[in-house]
Amino acid sequence: MRWFDEDLNLVESREDLARYLIGLAEQIRDGHLAPENVVTSDFVDSAGRWTRSMEGFFENVIGEPVPETPDWALIAAIFRAALVYE
Repeated sequence: MRWFDEDLNLVESREDLARYLIGLAEQIRDGHLAPENVVTSDFVDSAGRWTRSMEGFFENVIGEPVPETPDWALIAAIFRAALVYE
């Protein structure tokens, strides 16, 4: 699968995921990324809601069904989506 966010395409291992998440945190701290969900409970709730409804994203944006088995990039995508999903 190809993600439209090129950074997600680079997440292939646990170490890549760790690096990606640390990078997201740095972008937030530096003001380069403004999350909608700044409260932890809102962020976790958004991650759950996006995960529950990601079929629409996969059908409309990726053009593929949701993978049966998630990979490291999908986990990264859930974190990324939770920053802005309401």
